[in-house]
Amino acid sequence: MQGWSQNTSIPLVVVEQIQAYSYLNPTASYWKVPANINPILESLDSSLFVSLKMQRDKSYITSTKTLTKLTQAGKIKIDWSNSSQIPYHAYIEIYEMYPEFAFQNDLVKLSAGKKDSIHSVWFIACSIFNLKQERIFQKTIMLGFTPVESLGIGYTIKSTASMPGLVYNAISKAMNYLDAEGDEIDFIEVKVPAAYATDNYWMPFVHNKPRILFDTTKQFISFIDNVGVHALRIPPAVLKKINNKDKSVTNPYKNIVELIKKTRPYFNRNEYYQVIQPLRDIQNNIDYTLESYIEFNSEPTFSENNTPKLAIQFLTEVTQIIFQDKDSIGYFSVKDFVKEENKFYYPDIVYNGYDSTQTANLGTFFAKQPITQSRVISGSAMQHDFVIQLNYENNITTVLIDKQIVMVISGHKKPVQMVEKRTTLPALENLLLLIAYAEIFQQPG
Repeated sequence: MQGWSQNTSIPLVVVEQIQAYSYLNPTASYWKVPANINPILESLDSSLFVSLKMQRDKSYITSTKTLTKLTQAGKIKIDWSNSSQIPYHAYIEIYEMYPEFAFQNDLVKLSAGKKDSIHSVWFIACSIFNLKQERIFQKTIMLGFTPVESLGIGYTIKSTASMPGLVYNAISKAMNYLDAEGDEIDFIEVKVPAAYATDNYWMPFVHNKPRILFDTTKQFISFIDNVGVHALRIPPAVLKKINNKDKSVTNPYKNIVELIKKTRPYFNRNEYYQVIQPLRDIQNNIDYTLESYIEFNSEPTFSENNTPKLAIQFLTEVTQIIFQDKDSIGYFSVKDFVKEENKFYYPDIVYNGYDSTQTANLGTFFAKQPITQSRVISGSAMQHDFVIQLNYENNITTVLIDKQIVMVISGHKKPVQMVEKRTTLPALENLLLLIAYAEIFQQPG
């Protein structure tokens, strides 16, 4: 190979520098080369340098460089004043880029579904020069990072694919693919645990607590906890349209119509329904029914306090009732976009969503954000007050009984996993689980 030394002994190589930059968040710190670069160097020792029949001079200290400008990327400054006697000099470049850069430049071909799941693409390039400063080797691998939600519960963070330490663990392992064979540019898809914002609401409750997993593959929700096996079913809701133009005395919704006309200034533009939502606790052989009244607005705007309105609004003027068989056992009301008092999440400080003793500062300078529940169901049943908080933004459902959190559940439209603080009220807890995931409360779309 042209430019290579003809020395029959194993030639030495020094890793002069590792430099990094992020096109996504250039002012952040999560992408910077970590203080301990030994995993990267050891991967090079066991892979690339073996395939090139080289040996790294471990007495030489590799420098790291954090680039501050886009124009610096791809440029290598050569200074061998301390290693001029070594025949080969290696440089490592690490760049975080938007996935579109790789796709639009046809550097990799992926299906549309995979493209959407990739958070960022990291380019890891290795260049080796001889003493004439000729580039005699160059290889690039692209790592497509896909965040995967596992045991974590909280706000998943979009500024980074994973915890910084896990990102660089993957980069270190990927160094094994920097070899003398194969294409000049290789693409590797990497699945990493998602990172979660720290917070002062859910995090203390879910910290290091066992997760209870739900099975929703069949027509019901099942799970096992310390009480035993639970099986719940949520049949489709039945909607009965209310004719708000019917003024006859035989109209079964006559009182509701009068109330709507008094309290809803634009009642003629919207549609109104009585909703019957059946619920069943299979294990305990109990049937429940929710009787609710809703307004459907096909063009929702903003409320008086400038919060957005959901297309489906529960009528606050009407009592929503909970039945067990035919007996009324409780009631509830629904409010949308409720801000939690003195409760925040911190997008700049992340953890793995499970163990909050290990956190990382991303250096993105994002300010703390108030926790706002998308929909809050408050009421009373079985002689206990309850609150169900639905957060559509991060797919978390929080259940409180008598002002105490008893369940935090994650899952989009269906429960996936839960942390619970079991009480002596299993029947009530099952009822609240059924209400939380009833069809009428789920986000459309």
